Amino acid sequence: MTPPNAPKPDIAVAFRTHCGSIGAALFSDAIHFALRREKRAAEAISCAVVTDDEIHELNRRFLKHDYPTDIITFPLEDDPIEAELVISADTARRQAREYGVSMRNECIRLAIHGVLHLCGYDDRSDGDREAMKAREDFLVRQYTKNDRKKR
Repeated sequence: MTPPNAPKPDIAVAFRTHCGSIGAALFSDAIHFALRREKRAAEAISCAVVTDDEIHELNRRFLKHDYPTDIITFPLEDDPIEAELVISADTARRQAREYGVSMRNECIRLAIHGVLHLCGYDDRSDGDREAMKAREDFLVRQYTKNDRKKR
C-alpha cells in the first residue's frame, strides 16, 4: 500500500531502438500513474524499449518461449516493488495498427500492463486475462483522459 507521502520511485527508461516521437516521460508517467492507482509503493523500475529480436531472445532465454512478445516483466522485489520492464517497440507498432490506436496509446497500455503484472494481476487463464484486461482498459482510459487535460 502506498503511504500518502511516499516518494516517487526511481524510474529509468532506456531506448535501444527508435520509438518515434515517444520519449521516456511517457513511459515513466504511465508507470507512476498505474502504481498510484493500484496503491503500490515502488523503489525502482527500469523500462527498456527494445527490438523484436532483443525481446525474442529474452523471451527464449528466461521464459522458454520462442517468439517475440510485446512486454516482459521481471519482478525483483515485491514490497516495495523493484522490477524491470522490457517493451518491444516493433510489436507495439504492429499492435497499434492492428488495434487501430496510436503508438502513444499502445505504449501507455504496455507500461500499465507491466505494472499490473507487478501488482499481482495475471493473464494466463481466461478469467484472469479478462479481469486484467478490464483493469488495464480502465487505467488506460483514465490516464489518457488526464493526459489530454495536461496538454
